[in-house]
Amino acid sequence: MSSLTFLFALIEFSFMKIFLVRHGETDYGKKHFTTGHIDIPLNMTGKKEAQATTEFLKGRNIVKIFSSSLSRASETANIIASEFDLPVIESDELMEHTSGKLDGVSIKVFLDKLKSVGDFNKMILQSGGERWNVFTERVWNKFLEIVTKNKDEGNILIVTHGGVTRTIFSEIFGSPFLKVLSQGNCCINVINYDKEKEDMFRVELVNYTYHIN
Repeated sequence: MSSLTFLFALIEFSFMKIFLVRHGETDYGKKHFTTGHIDIPLNMTGKKEAQATTEFLKGRNIVKIFSSSLSRASETANIIASEFDLPVIESDELMEHTSGKLDGVSIKVFLDKLKSVGDFNKMILQSGGERWNVFTERVWNKFLEIVTKNKDEGNILIVTHGGVTRTIFSEIFGSPFLKVLSQGNCCINVINYDKEKEDMFRVELVNYTYHIN
């Protein structure tokens, strides 16, 4: 083995790639309705987006696939998993944030309600939704658990929701402004995990959608 080949082998050994993918299109998303914990399946476009994502992920050495337990994410994950002949490990902790009674309303109704209440957290509590700090804690803790338990296995895929991926990026960068980061249907985000360092995450790709456009 040449010294250069050995160096690349060491680099590959010390890093793990996390492919973080948002689910495909749903009818709720197409019509600009909030979804939250409402269990809406993929529409036909969403299924095609998931298949296109499968093509992009071929040859990426993915050894485990994780998913939110909501069907729009798990269905996306299962379409991709069929290519890799891998099971999908579902988790409630990777579910989207819920706004309670405001799940399933139009974006206009949601924003009008926010304007009338004047405070996001107050509005969420009034509607019986999930406190944002509770949501952030459950998502980030699950993400860290998945990464640390599988760091020596190979690259992993996590299929989840826009709010979940934004929260992960917000925690990695320590910035609340990333909670409004754009995340398209079946977008691909790539995060490198350095097994040897404390500041262990390096973001390689964000909101990549050229494979479906």
